[in-house]
Amino acid sequence: MVAPSSILVGSHVWVEDPDVAWIDGEVKEVKGEEITVDSTSGKTIVAKTSNVYPKDPEFPSCGVDDMTRLAYLHEPGVLQNLKCRYDINEIYTYTGNILIAVNPFRRLPHLYSSHMMEQYKGAAFGELSPHPFAVADASYRHMINEGISQSILVSGESGAGKTESTKMLMRYLAYMGGRVSKAEERSVEQKVLESNPVLEAFGNAKTVRNNNSSRFGKFVEIQFDPRGQISGAAIRTYLLERSRVCQVSDPERNYHCFYMLCAAPPEEAEKYKLGNPRTFHYLNQSNCYELDGVDSSKEYLLTKRAMDVVGISQGEQDGIFRVVAAILHLGNIEFKKGQEIDSAEPKDDKSRFHLKTAAELLMCNEKALEDSLCKRVMVTRDESITKSLDPVSAALSRDALAKIVYSKLFDWLVDKINVSISQDPESKSLIGVLDIYGFESFKTNSFEQFCINLTNEKLQQHFNQHVFKMEQEEYKKEEIDWSYIEFIDNQDILDLIEKKPGGIIALLDEACMFPRSTHETFAQKLYQTFKDNKRFSKPKLSRTDFTICHYAGDVTYQTELFLDKNKDYVVSEHQALLNASECSFVSSLFPPSPEESSKTTKFSSIGSSFKQQLQALLETLSATEPHYIRCVKPNNALKPGIFENQNVLQQLRCGGVMEAIRISCAGFPSRKSFREFVARFSLLAPEVLSKRNNYTEVTASKKILEKSKLSGYQIGKTKVFLRAGQMAELDALRTEILGRSASLIQRKVRTYLCRKRFILLRLSAIQIQALCRGQVARHQYEEMRREAAALNIQKHLRKFLARKAYKNLYFSAVSIQTGMRGMIARSELLSRKQTRAATVIQSHCRRFLANRRYLRLKKAAITTQCAWRARVARKELRKLRMAARETGALQEAKTKLEKEVEELTWRLQLEKRTRVDLEESKKQESARFESTLQKMQLEFEESKKKESARFESTTQKMQLEFEESKKQERARFESTLHRKELQFQQLQFELQKLQLEFEESKKQERETLESTLHKKELEFQESKKQERATFESTLYKKELEFQELQVEFQKMQLELEETKELLIKEREAAKKIAEQVPAVQEIPVIDDELVNKLTAENEQLKALGSSLEQKINETERKYEETNKLSEERLKQGLEAESKIVELKTEMQRLKKKILDMGAEDQKPQQQAMPSALSTNMSEVTSAPLENGHHAQLSSGPSTRLGREDSKLRRSQTEKQQPESVDDLLKCVAQNLGFSQEKPVAAFTIYKCLLHWKSFEAEKTSVFDRLIEVMGSALEDQDNNDHMAYWLSNTSSLLFLLQRSLKASGSMQKPPAGASFFARMTKSFRSSSANLQAGVLSQVEAKYPALLFKQQLSAYVEKIYGIIRDNLKKNLSPLISGCIQVPRISKGAAFQKCEGLQGYHSPAGLWQSIIECLNKMMGTLKDNFVPPILVQNIFTQTFAYINVQLFNSLLLRRECCTFSNGEYVKSGLAELELWCAEADVEYVGPSWDELKHTRQAVGFLVINQKSKISFDEISKDLCSALSVQQLYRVCTLYRDDNYNTQSVSPDVLAHMKELMSDDTEDDGGSSFLLEDDISIPFTMEDISNCHQVKEFASVRPAEELMTDPAFQFLQD
Repeated sequence: MVAPSSILVGSHVWVEDPDVAWIDGEVKEVKGEEITVDSTSGKTIVAKTSNVYPKDPEFPSCGVDDMTRLAYLHEPGVLQNLKCRYDINEIYTYTGNILIAVNPFRRLPHLYSSHMMEQYKGAAFGELSPHPFAVADASYRHMINEGISQSILVSGESGAGKTESTKMLMRYLAYMGGRVSKAEERSVEQKVLESNPVLEAFGNAKTVRNNNSSRFGKFVEIQFDPRGQISGAAIRTYLLERSRVCQVSDPERNYHCFYMLCAAPPEEAEKYKLGNPRTFHYLNQSNCYELDGVDSSKEYLLTKRAMDVVGISQGEQDGIFRVVAAILHLGNIEFKKGQEIDSAEPKDDKSRFHLKTAAELLMCNEKALEDSLCKRVMVTRDESITKSLDPVSAALSRDALAKIVYSKLFDWLVDKINVSISQDPESKSLIGVLDIYGFESFKTNSFEQFCINLTNEKLQQHFNQHVFKMEQEEYKKEEIDWSYIEFIDNQDILDLIEKKPGGIIALLDEACMFPRSTHETFAQKLYQTFKDNKRFSKPKLSRTDFTICHYAGDVTYQTELFLDKNKDYVVSEHQALLNASECSFVSSLFPPSPEESSKTTKFSSIGSSFKQQLQALLETLSATEPHYIRCVKPNNALKPGIFENQNVLQQLRCGGVMEAIRISCAGFPSRKSFREFVARFSLLAPEVLSKRNNYTEVTASKKILEKSKLSGYQIGKTKVFLRAGQMAELDALRTEILGRSASLIQRKVRTYLCRKRFILLRLSAIQIQALCRGQVARHQYEEMRREAAALNIQKHLRKFLARKAYKNLYFSAVSIQTGMRGMIARSELLSRKQTRAATVIQSHCRRFLANRRYLRLKKAAITTQCAWRARVARKELRKLRMAARETGALQEAKTKLEKEVEELTWRLQLEKRTRVDLEESKKQESARFESTLQKMQLEFEESKKKESARFESTTQKMQLEFEESKKQERARFESTLHRKELQFQQLQFELQKLQLEFEESKKQERETLESTLHKKELEFQESKKQERATFESTLYKKELEFQELQVEFQKMQLELEETKELLIKEREAAKKIAEQVPAVQEIPVIDDELVNKLTAENEQLKALGSSLEQKINETERKYEETNKLSEERLKQGLEAESKIVELKTEMQRLKKKILDMGAEDQKPQQQAMPSALSTNMSEVTSAPLENGHHAQLSSGPSTRLGREDSKLRRSQTEKQQPESVDDLLKCVAQNLGFSQEKPVAAFTIYKCLLHWKSFEAEKTSVFDRLIEVMGSALEDQDNNDHMAYWLSNTSSLLFLLQRSLKASGSMQKPPAGASFFARMTKSFRSSSANLQAGVLSQVEAKYPALLFKQQLSAYVEKIYGIIRDNLKKNLSPLISGCIQVPRISKGAAFQKCEGLQGYHSPAGLWQSIIECLNKMMGTLKDNFVPPILVQNIFTQTFAYINVQLFNSLLLRRECCTFSNGEYVKSGLAELELWCAEADVEYVGPSWDELKHTRQAVGFLVINQKSKISFDEISKDLCSALSVQQLYRVCTLYRDDNYNTQSVSPDVLAHMKELMSDDTEDDGGSSFLLEDDISIPFTMEDISNCHQVKEFASVRPAEELMTDPAFQFLQD
């Protein structure tokens, strides 16, 4: 509380409020121990000084990350900080090393992305914003560095988010220690999480506060090997609430699995004889059967699926559900008094039905089950005595059986899950995550709440010890005296509950052992035993309840069910019965125990076993170093955006946070770093800020404390430690000084304002006087001006009147003269017009007669020309059709070739089956071509019939011409066929000759065959070229004729239009003359006969024009039909040509097989070679090339023969080359420098490989050795100059290979629409381009060369990545220094402490970055690295700088300030200047990569942020930033220079609303940027940045040119 002396009028304090727990206000009056406070809610509150807390007036609006940094560490301060952070979606807060997590009840995926985990990896605890990842990282680092197992205790009440926090912890641990697994193998984290649905189904239930409350404690052990990788995991469960199976309070529910099984599909429910849960005693004790938003039937299926994932077989699942169903049926067995005294038996048929069903489900004897419930066997020394139980005892026996069966089932599930997860028994390091229920206090608290609160008391003691230990370590670290600080402990509560023999649990066990004990006798025993205990009390209005004062508050327990819930009989009959079950699953739950086989029924206390398990848990925790996460539920409605102070405060008390604060308050609750302390309280001693006194931060802090006359404080190494209340005293002194200063400032300001107002009044009076004098002078001037103007107006008026009279007289005379002269002129003009009109009519009439005569002659000529051209066109059309029929000639030639192939294949006995298939396919092909020819003939006949119908007059003449052309074509075709037959006979003769001469000389035969085949191919191609040229020339002629027709038609149209225009003009002239006729009556000009004649001739001209248009259209249509037909014939001819080429290729393959057979006859020892050769060829054929394609290598006979010869030549060459290769490798391993800005080594390698024909070799070791040289060169990765040299060489060599190599057999098919001449022209141009270059030559590459090209491209990417990462590595410490500057520079007013001496100056850091960039730029330029690679290196480097700086703004509050924004802005100006001075070719768009940091920094340094709207921010200032990033920057912003505010609350609210909408739409995304480590260029980019001509003047290595073996380099 606040010391009375520190409370002054105007102080800000916290006052208790029944609605919101604590409310802040301002002190208005102080009367001794009472003060009057005006609260912010408008109420006036009178309170005692001992009941109020001081409020920090400088509390930041967005709170603090660590609550130990609060100026006042008390309940309202903690509550205010959590609420402020919760309002801005900051759900995590530290209290020392304790993490408080407030459940947001909404998805915030941007907080848990993989990039966020990368940020927290290796970061010091507390350096970044609070997060579960930071806790997990700290525990992982401690385990790795110190070798001590760790534990993370996650606690909180139901619904606070414990499970989600546990998942986040396990995700991070799996991220840090995960090992690379197979694709189908699940990680340990996945296995553990997949077990959650099973454990939740059997261990979770609905409670008063949560619909899915864990009723057991779960301790997940993540096991690690010595390398820090996850090697296994295990789940340990503690303190299962067994009594819930039999007793459920309203409105709670039993475990979920019972309701799921009742909602199972009908066939399964019928199998287990289940139905509505309301019919079962264990479920209908509560009126709650269903949960809102939960479908039990779907949950049942999900649980079964989870069981499948965990590894529980269908048989085991059936056994599990049998046991669950049997428990429900057991609960419905009711008992009544039997026939014997004190005996019991099933009450009715319904009870017997459930008894029978339970026996069937458990697969045991029904009678034995009944006896185990109703009887007990007492074993004495001599005999066994069977004792009957009364109905009450039988019911207890039934409940005991249900509880033990369910407990065994739950233990079996946990063991099964552990087997599925796979533990590591050899692991010595582990990190455990404890998820256990929190402190509970309801209106009705029974035995379950008693046990749960005992657990939390034990954990709180462990927590208090840890907190006190942390306090001690803090004090030791700061080297202050702490010996007099007392430790606050709750051992007295634990003694009250569990101490033997007088604890509550011991008394409860004692009461349970006596059959006649009741809860009243138990309560009286408690009252008598603990009447003097201050932690125990008896409620006034109850005779059986008792109250315990826990650390979290008083809890009143009702003892009505304490005895029943504590009893847990271990009955030997139950053990024997279920062990003998025919169901293997049931019997496995109850293995035989020899040590207890002879014992009778034994009482077991649930409270005692609970205490033992709790002790085992604490022993496990004590063996580890703990870390704590306290989860808080902000509201009971489970909705986002609601923060209930009372609820949160109660959870903070239950979670021990307030207890930790009390421990801190017992020592030094207020602690400030020297810098913060001096910045806040330097007003108390202004002399410490004077540079003349030369104070350090430590001496300044001491001076302030001495002047404040405080005692009991401590000065540490880095902080000032204040006792409770001392911070308030310092603030009171500070407030007093500020008040005096404010009074002084007000006095000065009032003086200034009064003087300013006087000066303004004086200036106003002077201005009014000046205005009045000016107004009087202006009036006098106006009067004088008006008098002079009147005189001037009179003078001008007299002049105007005299001039007007003169003008009227003058205009009258002129008008009379004009009228007379006009009348004479018009009469003369009329006579001239009449004469001219007659002349014009005569001239037009003569012209019309002459024009009509000319048009008749022209029409006759045009008709004659059209008839003649139509005849010529039809003749040409017949020629085109006959040319198309040459396809038939090709067909017959193909048939001859088929016969030739048949004769050849007849000689090959070993290829008989292949020949038969080939003949069949050829016959089918010939039949298809014959049908095609017939179809073409039919089409021709049809077209001929149509033409004969249209042109009946010329049909006979066309037929005669067609017969003549047909005869000519037939003669031509027969001559061609005869020539082809002669060629084939000659070819057949040469083939026989080759076969006879094969045994004499294989080489001579090959050459003869190749030359002959080549000659035939040339002849065939030449004939094809001629025929195609003929066809194309004919087609070209037709096109020219068609164009001429079009030109003539256009001319005729123009003439027709001219005629129309003349006619229109004549009509207009006639109309004008007709209009003028009445005025000239003497000369009649109307000639009706002439007009009618002109009209008739005009109509004739129109008809002639339309007929010409029809003829031209018909001609165009015929031409189009002819053109289409010729295109179809050309297409068919090309197809036939391709078939002929295929047949010739097949023939060559057969010839090659003949040669191979001859070779086999000569060399029988090489019989295995064809298979090996085919294997090698298949490997080469399917060799993968770039971009995943496969090059299909040609297998033609000529290619194979040439390949074998080249193999022989290359093998001989390679035998002669080992020394040359060694010399080359030895030379290029050195730095050969550059020639004409190109790398010498790359060019030398290329020239040597090209000369040795290594690219064409199918086997060579040159490429492998070159790759080894490059790999050894990359060992020195830290040398950027060396790496840049090799990047230049590899990229240049890759360019040369890219332009030179082509895949074997990769003949590109010409485009479908390209003509033969176009393809020839294109090939000629490409070949001429290569010849002009003179440097590169196209080489048909084999598989080794292509593989070398792929490896070389991989090396280019690898070297590029090494250089880029080296630059990032060099910049990383400098960027980190820039990020740390805000922390270092805050104490710039004082002398630097020892820890800061090693830092660079802030401006020097940016200069160092510029120097690093310049150095890399120089290195890359000196080694002539391609500009595209340099540009990408710097672009990705600037993107890395942007990521580091921008993420630091979002993760570090001290970076998101006004001063730091100005600092970063100055550094960005340096980078912008560097980009501007550098060559654009090398830098490119690097500056644009900094857009996120530039815009964020621009926002930080802008003034009056509160007046800026959201649209201005998002569209103008920070267009590149997302809403989440903007919200983060706005909430973290703090003006440490001028104390200005951030954006307005309306803008923040709008951003928050947009964030929630985005989260619902796309699931949200991380607000952090990720570094791009991809390769941003392709091989095409490298090819485009070089020119072939640039290598024309490059000289190879001088060392090799002197060697005779490398004389070819001089060529």
